[in-house]
Amino acid sequence: MDFDPTLSEEGVSPSPQTTVATALDRAAQLNRAGKFRDAAAELESALAAARATPYEIEFQTRVRLGMALSATYVSLEQLEDARALLADEVAFAGKILQIMQATGTPMQKRAASAGHLQLRDRATQLALIGEVAPALSVKTWINGGPLTLEELRGRVVLLEFWATWCQPCQEMFPKLKKLYQQAGPRGLEVIALTRHFLAYGAPEESTQDELNLMSAAVSEHEPGFPVGVAPDEKLQAIYGANGLPTCFLIDRGGVVRYAGHQVEDAAFDLALEQCLKRS
Repeated sequence: MDFDPTLSEEGVSPSPQTTVATALDRAAQLNRAGKFRDAAAELESALAAARATPYEIEFQTRVRLGMALSATYVSLEQLEDARALLADEVAFAGKILQIMQATGTPMQKRAASAGHLQLRDRATQLALIGEVAPALSVKTWINGGPLTLEELRGRVVLLEFWATWCQPCQEMFPKLKKLYQQAGPRGLEVIALTRHFLAYGAPEESTQDELNLMSAAVSEHEPGFPVGVAPDEKLQAIYGANGLPTCFLIDRGGVVRYAGHQVEDAAFDLALEQCLKRS
């Protein structure tokens, strides 16, 4: 009898959860090997299984599936497919959020909210690609500035959203500084953006303490590029940058060409080089 990979060792078909989780692992390996079409086929099959049995798949697994397939579509330059997929998954996550808000435990409510926000943010980011970057709303410039994106037309702009409490953001500053030193002469401008988290209801002294903390973090890194502070969460929402760090590449014409969390991956490197080469 031939081995059937769809059966477990006991000869029983695996659960939908196991099927999807296994497909995610296989697709990750294929993506790392650069076999994006094979990865997409694996994930599309898993998505079909997940949608056929929506309540037998752990919600976080469903979120991972949507994020993984959209990322694979982006690697294949199938941006419209990625956008359509995320629109559907955001709608599904919104339904789960409504159910959890009505009947879930506090932990389930937090998980549903976080998953919905993650998918919605990624959908917002991909919607910006190919569009003119939204204007910046900055209350205070800690380092450099004031600047507007219109003033920087003709240069490539890397926007980096960060926060003082975000450890990966702190680790990003030296990388941004090095990148700015290397690519600045070729036309790269870097702007790091954070925001006031005590924007509502906090006394003025608390807001000033928060600004002092931001200034101390910037001084520690000595970035050499502008750092701005938005007054509230609105700019982050417009860019889909609630997850931190998040970065955007804007070309010399002011159009968004990359959105993601990395400045050290092949997709970012390719987008940066293309932006720098364009006149």
